[in-house]
Amino acid sequence: MPTLPDSIAIAGAWGYIGLKFLEASARLGVRAFVLDPGPMPKDAAGLPFERVVDEEAFYNLDAGVFHLALHPQHRGTAMRMLSERARRGDRPVILNEKPMAPPERPEYCGRIVALVRESGMMMFYDFPELYQPMTQRICEWLGRFRKVRIEEMRLHHSKDRENPANPRNYKVMVPIQYQETVHCIAFLFHVLGKRRGGLVEALSGGLTVRGTSEIYNPPNLSAYPRPVDGKVEGEMRIGETIARFDTNFKSGAPLSKKRVIRGTADGKPFEIEADYLEGKKYLILDGARQDVGADEDSYGNTLVQLWDWTCNVGRERLMSGTYPNPEFTRCAFMASAMLWDSCSLARREGRLRDIAIPDMAGLAAYRPGYF
Repeated sequence: MPTLPDSIAIAGAWGYIGLKFLEASARLGVRAFVLDPGPMPKDAAGLPFERVVDEEAFYNLDAGVFHLALHPQHRGTAMRMLSERARRGDRPVILNEKPMAPPERPEYCGRIVALVRESGMMMFYDFPELYQPMTQRICEWLGRFRKVRIEEMRLHHSKDRENPANPRNYKVMVPIQYQETVHCIAFLFHVLGKRRGGLVEALSGGLTVRGTSEIYNPPNLSAYPRPVDGKVEGEMRIGETIARFDTNFKSGAPLSKKRVIRGTADGKPFEIEADYLEGKKYLILDGARQDVGADEDSYGNTLVQLWDWTCNVGRERLMSGTYPNPEFTRCAFMASAMLWDSCSLARREGRLRDIAIPDMAGLAAYRPGYF
């Protein structure tokens, strides 16, 4: 049995992701505290939890993990109080939802990186694929070979988010590059970073992005102050690797979280195929279908892996490298911004536009144009 935290405190527990972690904690037997001023949804009825109504009391709870299922602009109190605890040597583990910052305020990313470094916080971001056993198996399989060349990665994520019959589709979203393509970018950075000795090494040859996009047509258009992208097709070149993204939330889009990796291992071609879609997961390593649970619980796996890292890996390592820490997440956020800018330029000028940075430092310093 995995080692688990004794408790989890979920801020924003009635939202989609917060409720998923509340359900996962119940399945795992982890005590749950919730903070959410809204009316309790019927899906939470019957789940074991303790509701806390006071913010100060909530963020002072003796909980092993704090899950901030909040929009970036609503994390201020949490960040202030949890960083104060960290400075006193009390360091609960913090799991944030994406995006790292509002798309229009990219400078927040650098402030968060600096705050975590200065306070000694233990903070992660919820890129679910990075916590899954399937991803670990992919990296371990690639690690068996002396020389691996990853030539192509195809990263698909799609679902119909325009259907007015689905209540979930009335949740306001940010541009799809930040909403979902960022998950694909995080997976790409994680796999390449693991293979090449770190994210700095993976990005040492620079990164070039280009893409095109289509506008999202939400069922609640009046809730959006300005249009956001709902479909993107993009390409990212990192050294010898070309990654192709296809993220589609338009009407009729099929459910898919498919990943394909192609290249050569010790001189022989290989192909890895996986789908992380809940209830339909599968993994094929170079033609051999692996024994993975199609209905494995991604949210439970995230909590298990998060705690395993916390217990068995030191903070210095966890807050650097390919773990989903603030520095890693800032790079994924900025790569999403590059893709968003490229798509915006392509729409405005009617032609593909490349945007390039020289290395990881250049990516961290990237400032979106918001064309």
